[in-house]
Amino acid sequence: MIDGILLFLAILIFYSFWWFDFYFLKKNTLRFEKKFGEALKEADVIIIFNAGGWGTIRHEEAFDLNSFSEFISNYLSSKGLKVCIVQYFRTEDHLIGKIGYLKDYLSNFKKQAKAIISIISRTNKKVILLGLSNGALIADEVMERAENGKNIFSIELGKPFFGVNSKNENILLINECEDDLSNGHTLELFKATFIFGPIRWIKNFILGEGVSLGKAVKIKGHNYPLPKYEKQLVDFIDKKII
Repeated sequence: MIDGILLFLAILIFYSFWWFDFYFLKKNTLRFEKKFGEALKEADVIIIFNAGGWGTIRHEEAFDLNSFSEFISNYLSSKGLKVCIVQYFRTEDHLIGKIGYLKDYLSNFKKQAKAIISIISRTNKKVILLGLSNGALIADEVMERAENGKNIFSIELGKPFFGVNSKNENILLINECEDDLSNGHTLELFKATFIFGPIRWIKNFILGEGVSLGKAVKIKGHNYPLPKYEKQLVDFIDKKII
């Protein structure tokens, strides 16, 4: 019985990694390349939207980051620039997609970052990478490869403490001092992820609220309301982008 379960898990993990590397990455890169190419035809500035979490939520529904993309887009438009938002999806929203995603996540999205920079570096138009949490992690990885790209910028919110921590001068990094994930408070992260999160999920399940385990995990300080950062965004855009 146990051997059968272990064999099933091994096959599932192997297949998920294969699916991610040899199916999803190729399809996703081609899709992103097409969307980016379409945006180039009509925009002066392209915003690459990288949602938090698994990176599967459409930007219209990712309210925690969508407010930032809309603010940036409206501000640039007020300066006479045409703006397009292109979303980059990091995986698909199913079990195989999430297992396969973990392999790339552990390598700080090196494969995906390499694919992104190979596409966005083909233009001289302004490109802004906008990322929250894990989305900021991949944006930072891309910026590490964009040292010669003076037209490529990144706005990173709540970036996890690990990763390359790029020194590229075209990055606006916004991390709250109370954010346990950004500041590497590992004990607090462990308690939030493996103790309080599951307890909250069980409670919600009993109450019939249907909250996913991921949403049940609440990390202290990992919250970025737009009004608090509007001045930083405007200053960065005025100084670096316009």
